[in-house]
Amino acid sequence: MLVAQQLHQQTIQHSHERSQAFGLQPGQAPDLHRLSEAALQEVQHRNARLCTQALPVMEMLYEQLAHAQSMVVLSDASGTVLHALGDPSFLARAQRVALSPGARWAEADKGTNAIGTALMTEAPTLVHGAEHYLRSMHFLTCSAAPIFDHKGALLGVLDVSGDRRSYHPHTLALASLAARLIESQWFADRFRQSPQLQMHGQAEGLGTLQEGVLALAEDGHVLGINRRGLDLLGGGTATLHRESVQSLFGLTMDQLIAAAQHDQPLPVQIPSRQEQAPQTLHLKLRWPAQRLLSWACPGAGMGTGLGDGAGSSPLPGSYLNMPAPAASSPLLSAAASRGSSMGLQPPPLRETEALAIRDAIRAAGGNLSLAARQLGIGRSTLYRKLRQDGLLVPKG
Repeated sequence: MLVAQQLHQQTIQHSHERSQAFGLQPGQAPDLHRLSEAALQEVQHRNARLCTQALPVMEMLYEQLAHAQSMVVLSDASGTVLHALGDPSFLARAQRVALSPGARWAEADKGTNAIGTALMTEAPTLVHGAEHYLRSMHFLTCSAAPIFDHKGALLGVLDVSGDRRSYHPHTLALASLAARLIESQWFADRFRQSPQLQMHGQAEGLGTLQEGVLALAEDGHVLGINRRGLDLLGGGTATLHRESVQSLFGLTMDQLIAAAQHDQPLPVQIPSRQEQAPQTLHLKLRWPAQRLLSWACPGAGMGTGLGDGAGSSPLPGSYLNMPAPAASSPLLSAAASRGSSMGLQPPPLRETEALAIRDAIRAAGGNLSLAARQLGIGRSTLYRKLRQDGLLVPKG
């Protein structure tokens, strides 16, 4: 706790020093300049994907705030406020210091503040009451977290601001969690058609916001990585385009697909950043159903659309006989046998296709028409494949 307080004090002190270097004076009036409506719309348009991913999270975050007199703010990477929502009475007070869309909250404009300081440090930041450089902002308490894209570039900042009397020590953690959720949604949307490799030090952590994720090309080369993935692998983004699952983990895509067939995370060992004992990461491959079906059965995505009528319920008089995944698969260690066969063989193409179909139907809640559309094949083609594989069994 003492170390955290010292780091916080250093962050505020350094920000005050920068504010002074920018030529700001503590007693000066805040800059109330805002972009015109047209200019603001242009900035929002340039950040359309960020806004799309962030707005639902902002609404959820505001609903979770346990106190009134607060607001949730989204800025771009320059500190320009894109959107804000919150308590009406506090929004009116925030207008007095231009904490509203179109205003710029970089340190050079507003001095020490959570948005601007988070942009400078690229770290979650709390600025409470008199810690703001400008005295006109001492009524505020602000908690902000940076948002990063799949290459580690700064997209913007998510901020919770409120009356300083409403300060709660958990607000910064809540803002940071919300920023991670936005990053996760950004990543999932950006690579929704790409294989994704989940990573975590514990198998139970896979599928949580604390997992690392690598987006992969079908040959196993890295397309992108989330922030947690960078932390786990201990590297930067500059050389990621030269990495692959082979160079990082000593695995091939066929081996990862084989493990996914068995629904079994793979533990692998990678060198520790501190040159201590190697750390173990658990890996699990996610492959979009449509791409997996196309890979397993070329041309499957070229369905004619026959049978894709308006009906949206499973075939009457039938039920799905969906087999459960295999119970177990060998546990692997990349450190022990890099480049070896690892003891796993990729599943036959027919099995891989059946896996893709099964996952698509489960994701569609048993709706065969929807599953067929997601797979890119006709509904009649889907029925035929289900019958061939024994997955569609007539009743009675």
